[in-house]
This record gives sequence, C-alpha cells and structure tokens, in this order.
Amino acid sequence: MRKLVVLASIAAVGLLSAATPAVESALRTIVDRTEVTAEEAVTRELAGVKGPIGHDHGAHDHGPVEDPARAGTADMVATDASDGVTLVAHFPFDGIDDLFSGGTDLAFDGRYVYAAQFGDAGGVHIFNATGPRPQKVGFFDCPGTQNDVAVLGDGLIVLGFHEGGQEGSDCEEQGGGVRIIDVSDAANPVERGNVLDIPGGTHTIKVHPELPIIYASPGGFPTNGGGPLSDGGVQQIIDASDPDAPFVRGQFQPNPNGCHDVYVSITEERDRDLIACVGLGESQLWDITDDPFAPRTIARIHNPLIFFDHSAAISDDGDLLVIGDENFGAHECEGGPTGAMFAYDISIPELPVLQGYFGIDRHPGDDPHVSSSTIERETWCTAHQYDFIPGTRTMVASWYTGGMNVIDWSDPTSPQELAHYRLDGPAFENSNYWSAYWHDGYVYANDRGRGMDILHVEGLPGADDPKRAPRPRGGSES
Repeated sequence: MRKLVVLASIAAVGLLSAATPAVESALRTIVDRTEVTAEEAVTRELAGVKGPIGHDHGAHDHGPVEDPARAGTADMVATDASDGVTLVAHFPFDGIDDLFSGGTDLAFDGRYVYAAQFGDAGGVHIFNATGPRPQKVGFFDCPGTQNDVAVLGDGLIVLGFHEGGQEGSDCEEQGGGVRIIDVSDAANPVERGNVLDIPGGTHTIKVHPELPIIYASPGGFPTNGGGPLSDGGVQQIIDASDPDAPFVRGQFQPNPNGCHDVYVSITEERDRDLIACVGLGESQLWDITDDPFAPRTIARIHNPLIFFDHSAAISDDGDLLVIGDENFGAHECEGGPTGAMFAYDISIPELPVLQGYFGIDRHPGDDPHVSSSTIERETWCTAHQYDFIPGTRTMVASWYTGGMNVIDWSDPTSPQELAHYRLDGPAFENSNYWSAYWHDGYVYANDRGRGMDILHVEGLPGADDPKRAPRPRGGSES
C-alpha cells in the first residue's frame, strides 16, 4: 500500500503522462479511491482558501467544556491517548461551520496564548493561561483566509492572511498581507499598522527572534502566492520597527513556487543566522547573517519521498532540521514515509544530510487507510505544524486527524514517539489539529473543527510542577 500511495502522490504533480501503462493503472487505482483526483486536489487546495468574507459579529465567548468523549457522546467519540496524557481544558470557538472556519496556528508570549481562527468568524482568541483556571480575556475580530499568527514582541502580534477585513469588524480595511495588532490591553486589542497590498496575500508568517522583521511567505505553490495570483513566489520581508507604519523592505524569490513557510534560526552555538524555506519541489537553507533583509541561498534539499515540503523546525543548537511533508495527494499514516517528517543534520549548513524519518501509525477508524484528497481534509493525517520544546530535541507536533504527539529526536536516525492524543469519531467531534506546541508545561492544540485543547503530558518540561497537575481546569471568560 505504501508504494502505491507514493505513486499516487507522483500522479498528483502531473507525472501520469510519463508513467508506463502498468504504473499508470496503479496510480489511477489509488487516486480513484479518493473523492476527487489528486490533480483536482492541488487546484482546490489553491482555490479553497479563497471565499466570501463576512459574518455576524456577535459574542464569541465560551468557557472550557468537558472532553467530548466524556460528555455524552462517548458512543460516537473515542479517546486514543497514551498513558500520562490528559485533556485538561477545551475551548470551543463560535462560527465553525466547515473545516475552513476553525482553529489555525498558535502563538505564545509569557502568560498569554494567542489562538487564531480563520473564515467568516475568524480572528485571534486571547487567553490568559496563568493560575489554575485559564481564561479567555479577549478576541480580535478579523475575518480572513488562513489567518496565521505570530508574536512580534512588546505587546504586539502579527496576523497573516490571503484576504481579510470587513466593515464592522476590528479590521475594517480589506486586502491581503499582514496586520500588526496591539494586545497590550488583552481585553481590547487594536490594529496598529498593516501591509495589505501583497500580491496574493500571505500564507504564513514568521518573526525574526531578535529583530522587528516579519517574513511573509506566499504559500509555496505556483498559483498560491505565485504565478497568476501573485508575483512568482516572492518572499516579502517586512520592516516592523515602526508598528504603525510597517513596509516591505526586502524581497527574495528562491524559486518559481516560493516558500510555503520559513523557520528562522538564531543560535549562540553557531556564528551564522539561518532560515529554512519549505515549498513545493524543494526546501532551502538561507544565510541571513550579513543582512536579514537580503537572504542568500546556501543549500537546496530535494527529497523524492516528500510530496509537498510544508513545515520546518530547527533545534535550538542549530544542527537538526526537521521537514514535514503535507502529502495531500494520498497518504496512509501507517508508519510509512508518506506525509511523514524527515530529519537532516545541518551542522554544516551547506551540506544537509538526511538522518531518518518519522511517520505516525494512527489515522481515523480501524481499517487500512488511504486519505481522501478532498480540500476539506476530513481524513488527512499528515504532519502539519510543530516545533521543538526550547532547549531540547523533543518535539510536539500536529497531524490533522492523526492528533497530537510528542517525538524524541535525540537520535534522528531512530526517532521515538513518547506520547500521543487524539479523538476518533465523526467530523467536528474528532481531532483535526492544525497546530500543536508545548508552552509553559502544557501542550496547546488548535483544532480545525472544535477549537483549542490544553493537554497535560507527564514527563515534559514543567509538567511535573505541582501547579501543572492534570486536574479539571474549568475556566471563566471576561
């Protein structure tokens, strides 16, 4: 099955015409098992983020609720969790009517957690996570497609989007690009400045760890921030030193597709500042030591097992790069390489060396699994968003319906899963995690159909603190 799934992935990038009749037959057999062809999935992936913006700007407040597997739907939803993993709080989001209107990325700044939501009810939910009872303390109402979030610093966050803004919301000016939001008064967030004329808008954003610089990525597809919808996969590098008047100070075109995402690595152990760029066809390493507004490509990574170079993370020592494959053509999530993570030794950045890979053996239901390639992603279980726990080679990761897991990359040739959590059940009741990260002793996971979960995982940094005991954490809103 795994070989056929890889072949189906090849079909999705238009190589059917080059296949032998026998191989083509095998490719089409697998692709036909999905609800749409893999080629159509590519087109719908690009177009699906585009849609009407608008909603009723009513109340968005909800307190934490019980684990749905223990709250009256136990006959439909099963909790699949390793020992020592406990769901301690769940915050549902209003306005989720499909899988492109729920949770997206997460960002953290001390006691505050910023959980983004996209679609007509989109924006940023602001949580105060200190004390025994987490509280939702604010919401920045900003409908938009994608709605990626990052911390800029000094009470500021950044929101990136392809299209966003609506009259009557907190972000009335429409366009595509980035907004800088002042969250110093968490209950009353306000927009400070923006760049709304980026061709094709922004798919993902990363902020330089030490400087007020925003790296806005187009999406890593020829028509998602590139080609006819944009300006050929150009990375926009934004000077945000004046949050009221950010501007594009640098541009960089790594290839015709551009980056789906980047990861900025600034370490004391290495005398070079690096960026990992991932997108369709390849990953790259850039050197930004001399000028963070003028990257220089120093390495290219082409891995034939990767269908779509989607995400990247670099360990704090700067020596280990992990690339995630969002193989939406077809993947099986039975421990094979489709939709997996791949580790590279980058101790010599110009010469990345493949070390190993990790693929989950976890997917919806009990039967042998080949994912649907539909844009809704209701059965996807590829690697998605992840990062290392600071100072370690332990990673927390999201896998769509594969849930959340914790991976030890101490030996990148043989990574080990330490813990996992997921809900298995009908769509909008099962796990469909867009992102999952460690922060201050807990794991936070943002779900495309349900909202935000907070998990206690024994053995992780801070988890053994008595304040972090996995007790019920009912909260309140203000």
